[in-house]
Amino acid sequence: MDIFSYLPVIILFLIFGFIMLIHIIKTWDSEKKSYKKINEIIYTILTFAFAIYYPFLILRFGKNKNGIILPNAVDELTLLGNIFIVGVMICVSLWGISAKIRTIRNPDLLIDQNNYEVFCKEFLKDYNEKSQLKRRITHILPGAVVGVCVIIVYYFFFGLLGNSWSDYAMFIVIIIGVDFALTFIAQDLIRLFDFSYMPPTAIKMCKSGLTPEELDSFSSTSVMVFSFGPFIFFSFPIFFIVLLITSVADAMASMVGILTGEKKHRFPKSTNKSIEGYISGFIFTFICTVFAVVFSNFFQLSNWSFELTLFIALILSVVFVFIDLITSKINLQDNYLNPFIIGPVLIIILIYANISVF
Repeated sequence: MDIFSYLPVIILFLIFGFIMLIHIIKTWDSEKKSYKKINEIIYTILTFAFAIYYPFLILRFGKNKNGIILPNAVDELTLLGNIFIVGVMICVSLWGISAKIRTIRNPDLLIDQNNYEVFCKEFLKDYNEKSQLKRRITHILPGAVVGVCVIIVYYFFFGLLGNSWSDYAMFIVIIIGVDFALTFIAQDLIRLFDFSYMPPTAIKMCKSGLTPEELDSFSSTSVMVFSFGPFIFFSFPIFFIVLLITSVADAMASMVGILTGEKKHRFPKSTNKSIEGYISGFIFTFICTVFAVVFSNFFQLSNWSFELTLFIALILSVVFVFIDLITSKINLQDNYLNPFIIGPVLIIILIYANISVF
């Protein structure tokens, strides 16, 4: 299958990337804080990057393998991507157009429901600790999705797929992750460009995925998914460890910090970071690392020794706390800092331990 077969997904990502770039250029002279601009640039780069390496993901999981329906797995995965990525985004677009038609037929909706200024005021009024907890719970979803996909494909489709089961499981994870990320990016672009395209249900979704700092910028929810992308090229335990630490460990550390409330011991004192959060981050990073390896070993996706696993878990836990300390002073998103620092550290450890990283 030639490069033209990948074009629907590639073009889709390029369109999203260019619209994100337009927003950056359009708002560059605003009083928006510099760290927000840096985050927006990185989000856009990650979106463009996926358009570049998407074909290589298909080759990574489909090359030299037989398909179930089509002659080879590359053709099959390409078709699945075109249907379930482009197809879902077409549905999302139609959903947005239906909301626009509603506002045309009922202009009063532009006064309240589809008025972004009103949305922002209500969001800030209702935003509290419960909102923060709900948002953090959604960050746990990527880890759950990967685990569930592996379990379902292994136990229900192993007989059909044979040794290719893990490749199909990972590509299903990619499709779900991309649909999730692009849906949130679409919400961001509608929110920032023309709120009249926002359906009522999507408005509720926006509220659950935003922070007050993100009202004039992109949300960090989508970038978390794309920050995992480069690590899909490596062995499953590497990808799974990076994903669990970035999503689950970080979410749990934040939730502990939120739940301790006024009792928490702030460090540094001028920030919202707490000693309780650092300790819980260390513990959950350790647990996530060990769990990822045990899970991988169980499904025969790795054979790391228990001693090596404990050593890696300890090192990555220290690195996680270090990143948390950095982000207490520098307002950059740990949703991309965590994977881009923890991932290379993990790979370096494995190379020194003579463990295959692919």
